[in-house]
Amino acid sequence: MRGYISELLSLPRGVKQFLLSEPLLGIAFGLYTLLFNLHLLGVNMTEVEIGKLTALGTFAMAVFAIPCGLLADRVGRKKILVSGLGLIAASYYIIACGSFFHQFLLAQLVWALGMAMMLSAEIPLLFAYCQTKKQQTQTYNMMFAVFTLFTGLGTMLGGLLPRWLDPAHEHYRGTMLVMAATMTLVTLARSFLPAEQQTRSRCGQYRFSFKQSIPSRHVLIFVGFSFFAGAAFSVLVPYFNIIVKFRLEWSDTAVAALLTLNGLVLSAASFLTPYLLERWGLRRISFILFVLTVASSVILAIFLPVWLFIAFFLLRSGAFVAWFNVVEGQSMQTTPDEERSMHASLRSITRNLGSTAAAYLGGIILAYENYWLPFLLSGAVVLGAYIYYRVLMLHSMEKELNKG
Repeated sequence: MRGYISELLSLPRGVKQFLLSEPLLGIAFGLYTLLFNLHLLGVNMTEVEIGKLTALGTFAMAVFAIPCGLLADRVGRKKILVSGLGLIAASYYIIACGSFFHQFLLAQLVWALGMAMMLSAEIPLLFAYCQTKKQQTQTYNMMFAVFTLFTGLGTMLGGLLPRWLDPAHEHYRGTMLVMAATMTLVTLARSFLPAEQQTRSRCGQYRFSFKQSIPSRHVLIFVGFSFFAGAAFSVLVPYFNIIVKFRLEWSDTAVAALLTLNGLVLSAASFLTPYLLERWGLRRISFILFVLTVASSVILAIFLPVWLFIAFFLLRSGAFVAWFNVVEGQSMQTTPDEERSMHASLRSITRNLGSTAAAYLGGIILAYENYWLPFLLSGAVVLGAYIYYRVLMLHSMEKELNKG
Protein backbone atom coordinates (compact mmCIF):
# COMPACT_ATOMS: atom_id res chain seq x y z
CA MET A 1 0.00 0.00 0.00
CA ARG A 2 2.89 2.37 0.74
CA GLY A 3 4.15 1.87 -2.82
CA TYR A 4 0.68 2.60 -4.18
CA ILE A 5 0.52 5.90 -2.26
CA SER A 6 3.98 6.82 -3.58
CA GLU A 7 2.82 6.14 -7.14
CA LEU A 8 -0.19 8.40 -6.67
CA LEU A 9 2.05 11.19 -5.40
CA SER A 10 4.26 10.83 -8.48
CA LEU A 11 1.44 11.15 -11.04
CA PRO A 12 2.14 13.62 -13.90
CA ARG A 13 1.67 17.35 -13.31
CA GLY A 14 -1.37 17.57 -15.57
CA VAL A 15 -3.12 14.83 -13.61
CA LYS A 16 -2.37 16.51 -10.27
CA GLN A 17 -3.68 19.86 -11.49
CA PHE A 18 -6.82 18.17 -12.79
CA LEU A 19 -7.46 16.35 -9.52
CA LEU A 20 -6.84 19.49 -7.44
CA SER A 21 -9.81 21.16 -9.15
CA GLU A 22 -12.05 18.08 -8.85
CA PRO A 23 -13.23 18.94 -5.29
CA LEU A 24 -14.77 22.18 -6.56
CA LEU A 25 -16.55 20.28 -9.34
CA GLY A 26 -17.90 17.77 -6.83
CA ILE A 27 -19.18 20.52 -4.52
CA ALA A 28 -20.92 22.33 -7.39
CA PHE A 29 -22.57 19.13 -8.62
CA GLY A 30 -23.63 18.21 -5.08
CA LEU A 31 -25.31 21.59 -4.65
CA TYR A 32 -27.01 21.25 -8.04
CA THR A 33 -28.31 17.74 -7.32
CA LEU A 34 -29.91 18.79 -4.05
CA LEU A 35 -31.22 22.27 -4.85
CA PHE A 36 -32.13 22.46 -8.54
CA ASN A 37 -35.67 21.08 -8.20
CA LEU A 38 -36.23 22.85 -4.86
CA HIS A 39 -35.22 26.18 -6.40
CA LEU A 40 -37.58 25.69 -9.34
CA LEU A 41 -40.44 24.93 -6.97
CA GLY A 42 -39.49 28.02 -4.96
CA VAL A 43 -39.93 30.26 -8.01
CA ASN A 44 -43.33 28.71 -8.73
CA MET A 45 -42.47 26.18 -11.41
CA THR A 46 -44.91 23.27 -11.37
CA GLU A 47 -43.90 19.62 -11.12
CA VAL A 48 -45.00 19.15 -14.74
CA GLU A 49 -42.76 22.01 -15.90
CA ILE A 50 -39.84 20.62 -13.90
CA GLY A 51 -40.38 17.23 -15.53
CA LYS A 52 -40.35 18.84 -18.97
CA LEU A 53 -37.12 20.71 -18.20
CA THR A 54 -35.41 17.58 -16.88
CA ALA A 55 -36.48 15.49 -19.87
CA LEU A 56 -35.35 18.21 -22.27
CA GLY A 57 -31.93 18.44 -20.62
CA THR A 58 -31.39 14.68 -20.86
CA PHE A 59 -32.55 14.54 -24.48
CA ALA A 60 -30.48 17.58 -25.53
CA MET A 61 -27.35 16.17 -23.91
CA ALA A 62 -27.78 12.97 -25.94
CA VAL A 63 -28.21 15.00 -29.15
CA PHE A 64 -25.10 17.07 -28.47
CA ALA A 65 -22.91 14.13 -27.38
CA ILE A 66 -21.59 12.84 -30.72
CA PRO A 67 -20.96 16.29 -32.30
CA CYS A 68 -19.05 17.28 -29.15
CA GLY A 69 -16.95 14.13 -29.34
CA LEU A 70 -16.03 14.85 -32.94
CA LEU A 71 -15.31 18.48 -32.11
CA ALA A 72 -13.04 17.49 -29.22
CA ASP A 73 -10.87 15.48 -31.59
CA ARG A 74 -10.60 18.40 -34.00
CA VAL A 75 -10.03 21.47 -31.86
CA GLY A 76 -8.51 19.85 -28.78
CA ARG A 77 -9.92 18.24 -25.66
CA LYS A 78 -8.74 20.91 -23.25
CA LYS A 79 -10.51 23.65 -25.22
CA ILE A 80 -13.73 21.64 -25.32
CA LEU A 81 -13.52 20.76 -21.63
CA VAL A 82 -12.95 24.34 -20.48
CA SER A 83 -15.64 25.65 -22.82
CA GLY A 84 -18.09 23.04 -21.54
CA LEU A 85 -17.39 23.93 -17.91
CA GLY A 86 -17.90 27.60 -18.75
CA LEU A 87 -21.28 26.81 -20.30
CA ILE A 88 -22.32 24.81 -17.23
CA ALA A 89 -21.35 27.79 -15.04
CA ALA A 90 -23.37 30.11 -17.31
CA SER A 91 -26.40 27.83 -17.02
CA TYR A 92 -26.12 27.94 -13.23
CA TYR A 93 -26.14 31.76 -13.29
CA ILE A 94 -29.25 31.72 -15.50
CA ILE A 95 -30.95 29.29 -13.11
CA ALA A 96 -30.02 31.39 -10.07
CA CYS A 97 -31.38 34.60 -11.60
CA GLY A 98 -34.29 33.15 -13.58
CA SER A 99 -37.98 33.38 -12.74
CA PHE A 100 -39.79 32.18 -15.86
CA PHE A 101 -40.06 28.90 -17.73
CA HIS A 102 -38.37 30.15 -20.91
CA GLN A 103 -35.35 31.28 -18.89
CA PHE A 104 -34.97 27.84 -17.33
CA LEU A 105 -35.50 26.29 -20.75
CA LEU A 106 -32.52 28.26 -22.06
CA ALA A 107 -30.51 27.27 -19.00
CA GLN A 108 -31.21 23.58 -19.61
CA LEU A 109 -30.09 23.81 -23.24
CA VAL A 110 -26.88 25.58 -22.22
CA TRP A 111 -26.35 23.03 -19.41
CA ALA A 112 -26.90 20.09 -21.76
CA LEU A 113 -24.37 21.42 -24.28
CA GLY A 114 -21.85 22.10 -21.53
CA MET A 115 -22.30 18.63 -20.02
CA ALA A 116 -21.93 16.97 -23.42
CA MET A 117 -18.70 18.88 -24.03
CA MET A 118 -17.34 18.04 -20.58
CA LEU A 119 -18.17 14.34 -20.75
CA SER A 120 -16.69 13.93 -24.23
CA ALA A 121 -13.38 15.52 -23.25
CA GLU A 122 -12.51 15.11 -19.56
CA ILE A 123 -11.48 11.43 -19.38
CA PRO A 124 -9.71 11.37 -22.77
CA LEU A 125 -7.80 14.51 -21.72
CA LEU A 126 -6.92 13.01 -18.35
CA PHE A 127 -5.65 9.85 -20.04
CA ALA A 128 -3.59 11.96 -22.43
CA TYR A 129 -1.66 13.36 -19.45
CA CYS A 130 -0.75 9.85 -18.25
CA GLN A 131 2.49 8.20 -19.33
CA THR A 132 1.54 4.57 -18.69
CA LYS A 133 -1.57 2.41 -18.66
CA LYS A 134 -1.09 1.90 -14.93
CA GLN A 135 -1.28 5.66 -14.37
CA GLN A 136 -4.46 5.77 -16.45
CA THR A 137 -6.10 3.21 -14.17
CA GLN A 138 -4.98 5.06 -11.04
CA THR A 139 -6.06 8.42 -12.40
CA TYR A 140 -9.50 7.23 -13.52
CA ASN A 141 -10.34 5.86 -10.09
CA MET A 142 -8.81 8.80 -8.21
CA MET A 143 -11.04 11.15 -10.18
CA PHE A 144 -14.13 9.24 -9.04
CA ALA A 145 -12.85 8.97 -5.47
CA VAL A 146 -12.35 12.74 -5.16
CA PHE A 147 -15.53 13.63 -7.05
CA THR A 148 -17.71 11.29 -4.98
CA LEU A 149 -16.30 12.52 -1.69
CA PHE A 150 -16.85 16.20 -2.49
CA THR A 151 -20.23 15.66 -4.10
CA GLY A 152 -21.32 14.44 -0.67
CA LEU A 153 -19.82 17.57 0.87
CA GLY A 154 -21.67 19.71 -1.68
CA THR A 155 -24.94 17.99 -0.79
CA MET A 156 -24.27 18.64 2.88
CA LEU A 157 -23.54 22.30 2.15
CA GLY A 158 -26.77 22.45 0.18
CA GLY A 159 -28.60 21.69 3.38
CA LEU A 160 -26.67 24.28 5.43
CA LEU A 161 -26.05 27.31 3.22
CA PRO A 162 -29.72 28.22 2.61
CA ARG A 163 -30.10 28.86 6.34
CA TRP A 164 -27.76 31.84 6.00
CA LEU A 165 -28.08 32.84 2.36
CA ASP A 166 -31.78 32.14 1.76
CA PRO A 167 -33.42 32.25 5.20
CA ALA A 168 -36.93 32.70 3.83
CA HIS A 169 -36.63 29.37 1.91
CA GLU A 170 -38.94 30.72 -0.78
CA HIS A 171 -36.15 30.14 -3.28
CA TYR A 172 -32.44 29.36 -3.22
CA ARG A 173 -30.95 32.19 -5.28
CA GLY A 174 -28.09 32.93 -2.90
CA THR A 175 -26.98 29.32 -2.65
CA MET A 176 -27.41 28.82 -6.41
CA LEU A 177 -25.12 31.79 -7.00
CA VAL A 178 -22.52 30.14 -4.76
CA MET A 179 -22.90 27.02 -6.91
CA ALA A 180 -22.39 29.07 -10.09
CA ALA A 181 -19.35 30.82 -8.62
CA THR A 182 -17.85 27.46 -7.64
CA MET A 183 -18.27 26.18 -11.19
CA THR A 184 -16.65 29.38 -12.47
CA LEU A 185 -13.62 28.62 -10.28
CA VAL A 186 -13.46 25.11 -11.77
CA THR A 187 -13.47 26.63 -15.26
CA LEU A 188 -10.68 29.04 -14.40
CA ALA A 189 -8.60 26.36 -12.69
CA ARG A 190 -8.84 24.00 -15.66
CA SER A 191 -7.98 26.73 -18.12
CA PHE A 192 -4.47 26.52 -16.61
CA LEU A 193 -4.12 22.80 -17.30
CA PRO A 194 -1.05 21.86 -19.39
CA ALA A 195 -1.45 21.85 -23.14
CA GLU A 196 -2.54 18.49 -24.48
CA GLN A 197 0.06 16.46 -26.37
CA GLN A 198 -1.94 15.90 -29.51
CA THR A 199 -1.17 12.84 -31.56
CA ARG A 200 -0.70 12.91 -35.28
CA SER A 201 -3.40 10.33 -35.84
CA ARG A 202 -5.91 12.60 -34.13
CA CYS A 203 -4.80 16.01 -35.33
CA GLY A 204 -3.05 15.40 -38.60
CA GLN A 205 -6.03 16.44 -40.68
CA TYR A 206 -8.92 18.77 -40.07
CA ARG A 207 -11.21 18.22 -43.00
CA PHE A 208 -14.28 16.20 -42.13
CA SER A 209 -14.02 12.50 -42.89
CA PHE A 210 -17.24 10.51 -42.65
CA LYS A 211 -15.28 7.31 -42.10
CA GLN A 212 -13.53 8.79 -39.07
CA SER A 213 -16.89 9.67 -37.51
CA ILE A 214 -18.02 6.02 -37.48
CA PRO A 215 -17.12 4.26 -34.20
CA SER A 216 -15.29 0.93 -34.39
CA ARG A 217 -16.85 -2.37 -33.37
CA HIS A 218 -14.58 -2.27 -30.31
CA VAL A 219 -16.11 1.01 -29.13
CA LEU A 220 -19.69 -0.03 -29.90
CA ILE A 221 -19.33 -3.18 -27.79
CA PHE A 222 -17.80 -1.29 -24.91
CA VAL A 223 -20.40 1.48 -24.82
CA GLY A 224 -23.12 -1.16 -24.83
CA PHE A 225 -21.95 -2.09 -21.35
CA SER A 226 -22.75 1.43 -20.18
CA PHE A 227 -26.45 0.78 -20.85
CA PHE A 228 -26.32 -1.85 -18.11
CA ALA A 229 -24.34 0.49 -15.86
CA GLY A 230 -26.94 3.26 -16.20
CA ALA A 231 -29.84 0.86 -15.64
CA ALA A 232 -28.28 -0.86 -12.61
CA PHE A 233 -27.62 2.56 -11.07
CA SER A 234 -30.90 4.33 -11.77
CA VAL A 235 -33.34 1.59 -10.80
CA LEU A 236 -32.05 1.92 -7.24
CA VAL A 237 -29.53 4.63 -6.30
CA PRO A 238 -31.67 7.76 -7.02
CA TYR A 239 -34.27 6.33 -4.64
CA PHE A 240 -31.93 5.46 -1.76
CA ASN A 241 -33.31 8.26 0.41
CA ILE A 242 -36.91 7.08 -0.09
CA ILE A 243 -36.10 3.39 0.38
CA VAL A 244 -34.09 3.90 3.56
CA LYS A 245 -36.57 6.36 5.07
CA PHE A 246 -39.66 4.20 4.66
CA ARG A 247 -38.15 0.73 4.91
CA LEU A 248 -36.33 1.50 8.17
CA GLU A 249 -38.81 4.19 9.31
CA TRP A 250 -35.96 6.61 9.92
CA SER A 251 -35.92 10.38 10.30
CA ASP A 252 -34.48 12.60 7.55
CA THR A 253 -31.44 13.26 9.74
CA ALA A 254 -30.70 9.53 10.12
CA VAL A 255 -31.16 8.96 6.38
CA ALA A 256 -28.77 11.82 5.57
CA ALA A 257 -26.19 10.39 7.97
CA LEU A 258 -26.31 6.96 6.30
CA LEU A 259 -26.08 8.45 2.80
CA THR A 260 -23.11 10.58 3.88
CA LEU A 261 -21.40 7.44 5.20
CA ASN A 262 -22.30 5.73 1.93
CA GLY A 263 -20.52 8.50 0.03
CA LEU A 264 -17.39 7.95 2.09
CA VAL A 265 -17.51 4.23 1.27
CA LEU A 266 -17.85 4.99 -2.46
CA SER A 267 -14.86 7.31 -2.31
CA ALA A 268 -12.75 4.73 -0.44
CA ALA A 269 -13.74 1.99 -2.90
CA SER A 270 -12.70 4.12 -5.87
CA PHE A 271 -9.42 4.99 -4.15
CA LEU A 272 -8.54 1.33 -3.46
CA THR A 273 -9.66 -0.11 -6.81
CA PRO A 274 -6.34 0.40 -8.71
CA TYR A 275 -4.42 -1.23 -5.85
CA LEU A 276 -6.71 -4.28 -5.86
CA LEU A 277 -6.68 -4.44 -9.65
CA GLU A 278 -2.89 -4.57 -9.70
CA ARG A 279 -2.75 -7.27 -7.00
CA TRP A 280 -5.50 -9.54 -8.28
CA GLY A 281 -5.74 -8.81 -12.02
CA LEU A 282 -8.72 -7.82 -14.14
CA ARG A 283 -10.40 -11.23 -14.39
CA ARG A 284 -10.22 -12.04 -10.67
CA ILE A 285 -11.12 -8.61 -9.27
CA SER A 286 -14.06 -8.19 -11.65
CA PHE A 287 -15.46 -11.60 -10.61
CA ILE A 288 -15.06 -10.90 -6.88
CA LEU A 289 -16.70 -7.47 -7.11
CA PHE A 290 -19.51 -8.86 -9.27
CA VAL A 291 -20.27 -11.63 -6.74
CA LEU A 292 -20.23 -9.17 -3.83
CA THR A 293 -22.58 -6.79 -5.68
CA VAL A 294 -25.12 -9.41 -6.70
CA ALA A 295 -25.03 -11.33 -3.41
CA SER A 296 -25.50 -8.20 -1.31
CA SER A 297 -28.29 -7.00 -3.62
CA VAL A 298 -30.19 -10.26 -3.13
CA ILE A 299 -29.65 -10.18 0.63
CA LEU A 300 -30.92 -6.59 0.81
CA ALA A 301 -34.13 -7.70 -0.90
CA ILE A 302 -35.11 -9.74 2.17
CA PHE A 303 -36.02 -8.60 5.67
CA LEU A 304 -32.95 -7.80 7.77
CA PRO A 305 -32.22 -6.31 11.19
CA VAL A 306 -31.20 -2.67 10.90
CA TRP A 307 -27.50 -3.26 11.60
CA LEU A 308 -27.28 -6.01 8.96
CA PHE A 309 -29.14 -3.85 6.45
CA ILE A 310 -26.62 -1.04 6.98
CA ALA A 311 -23.65 -3.42 6.65
CA PHE A 312 -24.86 -4.99 3.39
CA PHE A 313 -26.06 -1.63 2.08
CA LEU A 314 -22.55 -0.18 2.41
CA LEU A 315 -20.92 -3.37 1.09
CA ARG A 316 -23.11 -3.34 -1.99
CA SER A 317 -22.44 0.33 -2.70
CA GLY A 318 -18.67 -0.08 -2.47
CA ALA A 319 -18.56 -3.26 -4.58
CA PHE A 320 -20.96 -1.80 -7.16
CA VAL A 321 -19.02 1.40 -7.83
CA ALA A 322 -15.67 -0.43 -7.78
CA TRP A 323 -16.84 -3.04 -10.30
CA PHE A 324 -18.26 -0.60 -12.82
CA ASN A 325 -15.20 1.65 -12.43
CA VAL A 326 -12.94 -1.33 -13.17
CA VAL A 327 -14.79 -2.36 -16.31
CA GLU A 328 -15.48 1.10 -17.74
CA GLY A 329 -12.04 2.41 -16.81
CA GLN A 330 -10.27 -0.54 -18.44
CA SER A 331 -12.48 -0.33 -21.52
CA MET A 332 -11.58 3.34 -21.98
CA GLN A 333 -7.94 2.50 -21.40
CA THR A 334 -7.94 -0.16 -24.15
CA THR A 335 -9.62 2.19 -26.63
CA PRO A 336 -7.19 3.83 -29.07
CA ASP A 337 -6.54 7.48 -28.24
CA GLU A 338 -8.09 8.73 -31.47
CA GLU A 339 -11.42 7.08 -30.54
CA ARG A 340 -11.62 8.02 -26.87
CA SER A 341 -13.65 11.19 -27.34
CA MET A 342 -16.18 9.29 -29.46
CA HIS A 343 -16.17 6.49 -26.88
CA ALA A 344 -16.89 8.98 -24.07
CA SER A 345 -19.71 10.62 -26.05
CA LEU A 346 -21.42 7.36 -26.97
CA ARG A 347 -21.01 6.09 -23.42
CA SER A 348 -22.95 9.06 -22.08
CA ILE A 349 -25.76 8.34 -24.56
CA THR A 350 -26.12 4.63 -23.76
CA ARG A 351 -25.82 5.29 -20.03
CA ASN A 352 -28.61 7.89 -20.25
CA LEU A 353 -30.82 5.47 -22.17
CA GLY A 354 -30.37 2.80 -19.53
CA SER A 355 -30.83 5.33 -16.74
CA THR A 356 -34.04 6.77 -18.17
CA ALA A 357 -35.73 3.39 -18.60
CA ALA A 358 -34.63 2.09 -15.19
CA ALA A 359 -35.49 5.29 -13.30
CA TYR A 360 -39.01 5.18 -14.77
CA LEU A 361 -39.40 1.54 -13.71
CA GLY A 362 -38.01 2.27 -10.24
CA GLY A 363 -40.48 5.10 -9.77
CA ILE A 364 -43.40 2.81 -10.64
CA ILE A 365 -42.20 0.18 -8.15
CA LEU A 366 -41.86 2.72 -5.34
CA ALA A 367 -45.32 4.10 -6.12
CA TYR A 368 -46.59 0.72 -4.86
CA GLU A 369 -44.47 1.14 -1.70
CA ASN A 370 -42.24 -1.80 -2.60
CA TYR A 371 -38.84 -1.15 -1.01
CA TRP A 372 -37.14 -4.51 -1.68
CA LEU A 373 -37.71 -5.17 -5.39
CA PRO A 374 -35.34 -2.40 -6.64
CA PHE A 375 -32.43 -4.21 -4.96
CA LEU A 376 -33.37 -7.45 -6.68
CA LEU A 377 -33.79 -5.76 -10.07
CA SER A 378 -30.46 -3.96 -9.76
CA GLY A 379 -28.79 -7.30 -8.97
CA ALA A 380 -30.42 -8.86 -12.03
CA VAL A 381 -29.14 -6.05 -14.26
CA VAL A 382 -25.63 -6.45 -12.80
CA LEU A 383 -25.84 -10.19 -13.63
CA GLY A 384 -26.76 -9.30 -17.22
CA ALA A 385 -23.89 -6.81 -17.32
CA TYR A 386 -21.42 -9.46 -16.14
CA ILE A 387 -22.55 -11.94 -18.80
CA TYR A 388 -22.20 -9.22 -21.45
CA TYR A 389 -18.75 -8.36 -20.11
CA ARG A 390 -17.47 -11.94 -19.99
CA VAL A 391 -18.81 -12.90 -23.42
CA LEU A 392 -18.08 -9.75 -25.45
CA MET A 393 -15.47 -7.68 -23.63
CA LEU A 394 -13.08 -9.50 -21.32
CA HIS A 395 -10.96 -11.36 -23.89
CA SER A 396 -10.28 -8.30 -26.07
CA MET A 397 -9.61 -6.14 -23.00
CA GLU A 398 -7.05 -8.58 -21.61
CA LYS A 399 -5.42 -8.87 -25.03
CA GLU A 400 -4.99 -5.11 -25.32
CA LEU A 401 -3.87 -4.64 -21.73
CA ASN A 402 -1.24 -7.37 -22.06
CA LYS A 403 0.33 -5.45 -24.95
CA GLY A 404 1.43 -2.79 -22.46
